Parts: sequence; structure tokens; C-alpha cells
Amino acid sequence: MAPSLIAAAEPVRVPPSTKWILDFAENSCKLSRGFGEGAHLIVLSFESEGPGSMDMLVIGRGLDTMKDEVSARFLPSGTVLDHGRPAVAANDSRTAILWGGARLLPKSLDDRVEARDKSANAAPRTRPAPIPKAQQDEEKAARHAFATATTEIRIDSRRPVILETGSLGEAIESLDDCARVSLRDWGVDPDMEDRIVRPVWAVDSNRWISPNDYPGEMLRGGHESEVNARVLVDAGGHVTKCTSLSRYEQKEFNKVTCDKITQRAIFSPAELADGTKVASYYTVRVRFKIAH
Repeated sequence: MAPSLIAAAEPVRVPPSTKWILDFAENSCKLSRGFGEGAHLIVLSFESEGPGSMDMLVIGRGLDTMKDEVSARFLPSGTVLDHGRPAVAANDSRTAILWGGARLLPKSLDDRVEARDKSANAAPRTRPAPIPKAQQDEEKAARHAFATATTEIRIDSRRPVILETGSLGEAIESLDDCARVSLRDWGVDPDMEDRIVRPVWAVDSNRWISPNDYPGEMLRGGHESEVNARVLVDAGGHVTKCTSLSRYEQKEFNKVTCDKITQRAIFSPAELADGTKVASYYTVRVRFKIAH
């Protein structure tokens, strides 16, 4: 019998009801697993546009919340993943919660990456320093160890839920392998990616899309969205391809995102340790939100 999610004083533990399912989509990879059964089914998904990069999504009834943001915790470490955005899933009454940019790192390294990102955002017109290969390798190894050690995920919804995932190590490794294949199919050499110390850099990415670009029909209908765009940038810094991905129904957001990036973005190409410029990719997250 599926565990009840009604009026639980303690977190409700939910065992898996399916195996991990890996979906080789056209422009991304998605790893999903079901927990619980019937009306209490909760689906956990990780979606990645490139190795080491992913979003986490849970969908199910009993995940409702009055908060604007929801936290998740990777157990047994207790590492917190903040800023989960709840919404009602399309076409039904289930709650969906999305965490963008889930890094799966121990807190010390997660803080280091966060500080690196904040430093870059604080000086949008200054290109960040190269990331040493040894540091990249350290973060990759720590990510694998963290995933392997994680055996449960707690969702701090109104009635907290603990998903009994078992070790995430092999599952996340398969997701990363899929992402490497996806990059190759998309025209990016994943082996070359491993040698890059300066990723593709963009000048003033926060200026690419303005409130005036909000699709009119979507604005009038009260629709919001969050779009991930993956942009292929050649060794000269030119955009050669853009693909927008969204977990929302309205595709108008996808179109405007890639149209404006292609028109307005200015890139510097990726570089190897010796300064050689190479083709690579850039990902950006655009959130379309109506001010209330």
C-alpha cells in the first residue's frame, strides 16, 4: 500500500516504485524515477544539457506548499538545495517543484563555486580567470563521491517527504554519459570540453532580454516560464546554433529566448590552457515572471 501523505507530523518516507529511466532527448538528457504509487505517485527527475550541469524536478500530489520557494536536502549529508520554485503541473492538479542548477557538491565546494559565480556576476564586463584543470578535476571527483553517498532526498513541502532514492552514484554517472553523447550529437567535442580552462564568456548577459520582450499573448494570459538556452559558439566567438528548452507548455518563450540571444549576445570563445580558442557551448537560464 502506498504511504499516506495526509497530516503527517514527521516526514513521510516514500520508497521507489520504478527503476531509473534515462531519456535521450534531442537536446538534453533526462533521468527519472517514480516513488509511491497511484494517487500518491511522486516523480523525481534530473535533466541535463551538459555534463555536470543539471536541474532537479519533483512532481506529485502531496507536495503542495504555501511558500514561494522550497528547499530540498540530500541525505545523509544534510546539504541543502535552496530556491525550488513550486507551480501547478500542466493539465492536472499535481504540484511541480523545480530546482535550477543543482550542483551535487559538498557544502565547502558548493560554496566555492557559488563564490566564483557571484564574483563573475559582480563584474559582468570582466572575463573571469581560467579555472585550473586540477580544480575542475577536484570538483568532478567530489560530485561523484557526493552522488554516491546520497541515499535519500528530503523535500521540505508543507508535509515533508523523504524519497528513498538509494545511492545516486550510478544514476548520475549515466546521466553525465548521456549528456556527453548529446553534446557530440549537437556538434560539441566532449573530449575537447574536458581540456577547456576558460569557458565561453558572455558580456552583460542580463541585457539580452528585457521586459519589452515578454511575449504579448503570454503576458495577457498570465503565463510565466523558465527557459534554459544552450548556445553553440565557434572559435571566433560567433553563435552557430541556439536551442531553447522549457518544462512549460508555452513554446513562445523558447522562440523569443533564442531569437534575442542570437541578435544581441556578444561572446568570447572558450580557451585551452595554452590560450588556443576552441568551439564550445554556453548555457543561460531566462526566467519570465510577471510582476505582481
